[in-house]
Amino acid sequence: MDLNDKDIKKTEVYAPVVIITCNRVEHLKECVESLSRCTYADRTEIYISVDYPPNEKYVDGWKKVTEYVEDIQGFKKVNVWIQETNLGPGANADFVRDRAFEMYDALLFTEDDNVFAPAYLDYMNQMLRRFEKDAEVYSIAGFSMLTPASSSKIYKNYAFQPWGYGTWKDKWKFLHEMDQASLCGRYAKNPFKVFDLYFRNKWLFCVYINHLLKGEKYARLNDAVLTMLYYLSGYYAVFPSRSLVKNNGFDGSGVNCRVGAVPDIDEVKLDDEPLFQYDTAQKVPVIRKWYLPIPDWAKRSAKLKNDPLTYILYLIMGRDRYLAWRKRKGI
Repeated sequence: MDLNDKDIKKTEVYAPVVIITCNRVEHLKECVESLSRCTYADRTEIYISVDYPPNEKYVDGWKKVTEYVEDIQGFKKVNVWIQETNLGPGANADFVRDRAFEMYDALLFTEDDNVFAPAYLDYMNQMLRRFEKDAEVYSIAGFSMLTPASSSKIYKNYAFQPWGYGTWKDKWKFLHEMDQASLCGRYAKNPFKVFDLYFRNKWLFCVYINHLLKGEKYARLNDAVLTMLYYLSGYYAVFPSRSLVKNNGFDGSGVNCRVGAVPDIDEVKLDDEPLFQYDTAQKVPVIRKWYLPIPDWAKRSAKLKNDPLTYILYLIMGRDRYLAWRKRKGI
């Protein structure tokens, strides 16, 4: 990097990192300390929201977290909110994400159980700048368990990866305001596409069918619903070929990550380079392979005698008649 490059870097805006937490102080420490070791941490703001404990069991850990967050160093600025009532992970995430979007047009989001490679902030900010105007790309992933066949250091996949992701305010807003029922309904008119989805990814098929049959919009977009929207809309996330994030939450301490749910998650090795360097002229390959194991519940609930049959009834009857029939049956 020459002097001109350094001058440019000084004038660039670095996306803030948004962190949600509650009572896992050791996880939070690992998360924050790994971020503080990243290149450009000193140019990065941190936004932390500490949720109020849902019950007495979590109070001791919550107190330790509230003490720890008051003395975090190593960043451009640290903004902390201590919630006075329990919001839950989803609403807590919405709260602090909205605060960051009031000041920035893009952000990085993480829960407290992720740890980061030194080049994470450099990679994320490069990708946010490069793909900001790309109409196909709606998020940047820091975690990866796939390796592209080509020599490219980045690739695209239709999955929304929530572990340390980056996104833009306008694209995030667009996804939340999307007419999901209309999108699902248009896709449902093509049975070849629906059954192709069934054979490609039973987990995503279940998400789609449940969404279609409920006939309603999800108020909060989780990673499953976002992945469904990406798949149906032809959107992508950009991934690094070597992971820059490791998830330490599969130890039973969290809300969603069950022990053993993702085989070999402990074997993920982080890239240790301080900067993320790649060939900007190289075409970014698309990998349509699914990167996580399909849960047993999804395999069971997606059997042909179950959801596909229900989908066929939906196709024959039409959306309005089908939903009215479900309502009469009390389904």
